[in-house]
Amino acid sequence: MRNRAAVAGCLSLLLLLASCGTGGDRGAAEPPPSQADLRASVLDDRAHLFAGSLSYATSVVVSVDDTVTYDVHLTARAKNVPHDTARPVAATRAFRVGGVEGAALTSASQDVRVVLRGDRKSEQFIARPGDRAAWRWSVSASEPGDYDLALTVTTYQGRSDLALDTLTPPLTVHLRVRDTWSHRWNSALDSVGTWGGIAAALVTITGVFVACWGRLAPLLRARRESWRARGPQPDGGTDGERDGYL
Repeated sequence: MRNRAAVAGCLSLLLLLASCGTGGDRGAAEPPPSQADLRASVLDDRAHLFAGSLSYATSVVVSVDDTVTYDVHLTARAKNVPHDTARPVAATRAFRVGGVEGAALTSASQDVRVVLRGDRKSEQFIARPGDRAAWRWSVSASEPGDYDLALTVTTYQGRSDLALDTLTPPLTVHLRVRDTWSHRWNSALDSVGTWGGIAAALVTITGVFVACWGRLAPLLRARRESWRARGPQPDGGTDGERDGYL
């Protein structure tokens, strides 16, 4: 009887442990949200966005090898917040904001360099009407000409990569790069260096030819003088020892 009771107690303990382990696994592995739940979450978050205004310049001018700063300001509109008249604005664009805001300025040309300033963050937060987010980039170019920059602003859902609102298509910012006298001078020196290399190669080839001719000319002259000294043969033929080259 004691053995049976001990065996029954062990079995009961094992069953209890197994049931506890299974329950813990079910709680840890939660199923991912369905597409319907995700869609409902996005629609609900979009309904809580604020009306915003994006202020940006449509064009920027810079000299070759110089740097210019480009600023973008995003504001959640509020009736009791006065408009900032101290900052010149070239253009505005309506944009819905609220939460994590991100901005990017890019160029497809390898001659243009765009760098986000270190005192700014690519992602900023707008919590209520009246809040503002600002970005600043350094823009430079190595060659003169006209370029197009692409400006993109996105309102994200929380800390995810899911966009609640974004600029589609991106805004186009025209970049004009002016040439400078120093750049023209450096370009001229590069051209001179290129032609100088070609001229140096021609001088080298000419020097090799002159050196070879300097060694070959005395031999040819000696052969010619030797042939003249022998004179023509009595039969009108040529000297049998002539090699045919002279």
